[in-house]
Amino acid sequence: MIKFNPVILGKLIGLALLLVVSQVNAQTVPQDSIYQLNGIWLDQDGNERSLSSFSGKKQVLSMIYTHCLHTCPTIVSTMQSIENKLSDDEKQNVGFILVSLTPDTDTPEVMRDFAQKRKLNLENWSLLTGSAEDVRSLAMALDVKYQNVKDNEVNHSNLITGLDSQGRIKFQEIGVMDNAVMAVEKLKTF
Repeated sequence: MIKFNPVILGKLIGLALLLVVSQVNAQTVPQDSIYQLNGIWLDQDGNERSLSSFSGKKQVLSMIYTHCLHTCPTIVSTMQSIENKLSDDEKQNVGFILVSLTPDTDTPEVMRDFAQKRKLNLENWSLLTGSAEDVRSLAMALDVKYQNVKDNEVNHSNLITGLDSQGRIKFQEIGVMDNAVMAVEKLKTF
């Protein structure tokens, strides 16, 4: 005689639901999305984040490092200019992400201090740090070239990337102030 065991049945149902949910999530993220990358990042508050946690809003993203004295301040200023050129309604649908190229020194605390010094609105901005491997994977997906040089400095591409709500690259601009208006116009097309 076969006995009915509610514990085993409950576990089987839970496993089936987990499989269905993971399949639905895998199907909702397009194959050409950076949200396919599996890295775990820490934000400026020390919270673990996956890139896919940013889905649902357009994102303006760049890779920088906080102690940079050269192009990174210009990139951040350009992104702030993009934000300032958006209407209040448009700002509701666009987030801003800065990803550290120097994860060994850009801890969540350092990233938070950087955000405060730069007067970044953390309701709309996220600063991420992760493993060197995850940084390299994201840089490759975005076609951002970088190389560590002496004294913890980094030579890197000066790119700002626009992502649609599903994490697909829709545009890339050189991170200079002259391109802020063009980036805003491109954000309005998708």
